[in-house]
Formats: sequence, structure tokens, C-alpha cells
Amino acid sequence: MLHNEGRDHIWAYYTRNLVRPVILARNKVDVIIGNPPWLNYNQTINTLRTELERQSRDLYDLWAGRHYATHQDVAGLFFARSVDLYLKNGGLIGMVMPHSALQAGQYTKWRKGEWQAKATGSGRNRIPGRVLSVDFGYKTPWDLETLEPNNFFPIPASVAFAQRIGEDGKATPLQGDVERWFGKGGLPNVRRAIANITDASLDERSPYAGYSLDGATIYPRCLFFIKESENPALIQAGQTITVNPRRGSQDKDPWRSLDLTAISGQTIEKSHLFDVHLGETVAPYLTLNPLKALLPLKNGSSEIPVDEGGVGGIRVSGLERRMRERWRIVSRSWEANKAAANKLNLFGQLDYYGKLSSQLAWQLEPGDRPVRIAYTKSGQPTAAILSRDVIVDHKVFWTTCRNTQEAHYLLAIVNSDTLYKVVIPLMAKGQFGARDVQKHLWKLPVPEFDASRALHVEVSEAGRAAAAGAAKQLNKLRQERDRVTVTIARRELRKWLRASDEGRAVEETVGRLLGVG
Repeated sequence: MLHNEGRDHIWAYYTRNLVRPVILARNKVDVIIGNPPWLNYNQTINTLRTELERQSRDLYDLWAGRHYATHQDVAGLFFARSVDLYLKNGGLIGMVMPHSALQAGQYTKWRKGEWQAKATGSGRNRIPGRVLSVDFGYKTPWDLETLEPNNFFPIPASVAFAQRIGEDGKATPLQGDVERWFGKGGLPNVRRAIANITDASLDERSPYAGYSLDGATIYPRCLFFIKESENPALIQAGQTITVNPRRGSQDKDPWRSLDLTAISGQTIEKSHLFDVHLGETVAPYLTLNPLKALLPLKNGSSEIPVDEGGVGGIRVSGLERRMRERWRIVSRSWEANKAAANKLNLFGQLDYYGKLSSQLAWQLEPGDRPVRIAYTKSGQPTAAILSRDVIVDHKVFWTTCRNTQEAHYLLAIVNSDTLYKVVIPLMAKGQFGARDVQKHLWKLPVPEFDASRALHVEVSEAGRAAAAGAAKQLNKLRQERDRVTVTIARRELRKWLRASDEGRAVEETVGRLLGVG
């Protein structure tokens, strides 16, 4: 009627969407089939995120992880909440879930099928605690990762089934086997085979987990990274550089379209200029040319002029004169354009969880581990030895070593196809393939380097030879091409490794080390 009268009829849908859940909660159903939202907690608005986190932590005890926990999605909570509110005891539920629900660490508590609801309220409003249980063994889950084309959802999918067995029942966890689908969706020749679930939530099994750290959050990149430009002045002040912001293809709004005129053509003291390695400058066994960034500290000093009450968290008197003005400008840009939920000042963003200051402290006092390698966070594991004075961005992890012999040992392991084949089942699958290698790399039984063990030395020697060969190949590429991007370098170096004696030696020794035939 509202529609026929040309009036705003959205309220009819709105009212039905409010009433239906209430009716279903009072008249629980026998079967639920659904596709919950695949949305990260940190992508929701503040008030909704706070309530979703509360329910995940307090109502069902699903919350897994520490300060990265908000990167998990709400699908598990949606599944549990639907069982709780709308499903009868003995009722059945089946939902399309992200593939990570089958194996990733963020779903560890959800896969138990026993969700602890804590007591809430007080007095007459007190709701006692209880345990909500389901039987995930009711029906084997479907693993749809290998179904083609795998692009219907932005990330690979699965389907999980369960039967509600009531409060304080004996839950059956989601573990063991999956029904893996092969072929093209919608066609009659889709094959199904039983396979084992790879649990990616295993505890670390390599001591290198304790030596590996995330790089600094040098973001927004356009406020820090620069390109040198020509100075129009006849005479340029000594030890200065004239710069423009470096725009990147990965920049996102509002930073991608931000007016950066105020920091364009600036002349800045070189003492604030640092070499930085990102994922885009790391290739197998070697690094490409680092990027340049202007940071609120001085080269050669581990002391950061931190002042919580200062401009952007920095005591600007600790900066050179020209850099002071630049820092004021970029701090204002950060405050004016950062997400409303982000309460960090610009230096707090840069040194999030001490990821910059920890590098500076190591550079000053490396102790008995003065060498480090860097490895990428996504895609096929890729590692290289770093020079000591560079900064590592958050797209790269860094691991310290006692000497270059140990570093070459790790390079051989991390860059090998053998390791990739072992670690890829543990990695989360995103829209662009496997990702988050850093979360799973050291779950493998990679032993700490021991120079008294012949096999460890063999692996190290293979890594050293591969690194020397890779350097020669890169020089050859640069002679043949005008420009060698990281994509070209990675592709051509891996092609060379798979065909060379050096590469074959790496795969053979790493295979023996990891026990892979």
C-alpha cells in the first residue's frame, strides 16, 4: 500500500526485520540454513564492534588471539548466536563459512562446539552462566577451496554442519575429516573426496618463533616515504635533500587522494632520512633497492624524542629545524584524516607495539645475534639477509641470527619450495591466494641452527651458494632489462632456482631437514 501511494515503504522491511527474529526466538526452528556475514570486527562501526566483541568474549567465549584478534571475522559468532537464539535442541544447522573456519587459529574456540556463556546481570535481572553445545560430527563439513572457479566468494569457502545438543551437553568438535570438492561448480561431474583437516592453530614448534618480530607500521606511507627531487635553488644547504611524497599503487583513501602540496618540494635534513625495506623490495635470497622514508628520529641514534604531549607524540625540539615543520604538517594531516576509531597519534601509529623502537634497540645493541634476515608476510615465503642499519616495514618480519652461517641456513629453508608445500595448508586463503605466512612459518619443526650438526651445515652451504647465484642472476637481469621490478625478480629467480644445481641442492637438503620425501 505504501509503495502504491508513492510513500517511503522501507519501514515495512525494517519492521519485518525487527519482528521476525523475535518471533523465531520464541518459536525455535528445526533447521537453519544460512550464509553469515564475512566481516572483520575491526571493519564495523564503534558501537556495533563493542557489542560484537562483548558477545564473542563474554557470551560465548569465542574470542581468540590478543591484540590482532579484531582481524578475525564475525561468522563464528553469527553461527553460535543463531544456534542459541533460533535452533531447537536436536535441530540442525548448516552455514557457508570462510575456509579458515576449518583450520585457522581464530576459530579454535568455535570449532570446539562448546561455547561458554558467562553469567550476566544482577538481582532479578541476573542470567546464570551456561554451556551451549553442538555436535559438529553430525555431518562431515565441506571444503570448497578446490572447487572451480573459486571466485564466487572473495575468499575460499567451506560449509559447516552441526546439531544442537542443548545446554551442558557433550559437544563434538569440528576436527578430523572434510569432504573436499573438486571440479567446476554446477556441473554433474564434481568429485568429492574425504581429506584430513590441517589444524593451523598448533602451537609454535620452532625456536625461531621467539626471535621473529614484525616491522614498523610506517603508514600512511605517503606521509613518510619520499622520492628525491631536483632543487631549483642555485645553492642547496649542506646535508639536505629536496623531496616529494612517494605515491603508491596500494594507497587507499583518504590518503590516495590527499592533497600533499604542503610537503612537496621540501628541503629536509638528511639526518632524518632512512632506508626502508618493504615486501616489495624483498626477493629470494636478496633485497632490491630500499625505499626512502623521513622519520622523526636521527640516523645513528636509537633515541626517539618521544613526548606524549608533544606534536604527534614527539618532542619537536629533538628534530632538526626543517624536519620539525614537516612533522607538524604530517601530524595535522594524520589527525584530520585518520579513522574515527583510531585513537593513536602519528608516532603511536609508527611505533605501534614498539615495532620501530625494537629495531632501533637491536641496531644499537644486537647482543649475540648481530645478523638478521627479513621474510615477507604473504604469498610464497621469501627471505633475504638485511644490512644492519635499514628499517623494516610491517609488511616484513625480521629474525635475528648469531652469524651469517645461520642466516644462510634460514634463507635456504624459507626460500625453498619444499617449505612452501608444507606450510601452504596452514595458511589462510584470501582473495589473492595464501596469505599470513608469518603466522605459520615457525609452527613447522625448523630446528635452531647447530654448527656441530652436519645436515645443518649442508643446508647453510646450500643457502650460501644459492644466494651467490641469485646475486649473479639479478645482475644479469639488470643488464638485460631497463627496469627490474620485484615481480620480475621473484619470477625469474625462482625459475632459475628450480632449474639450477644450487636450487636443487637447497630442496634436497631442506627436504631431509624437514623430513619431507
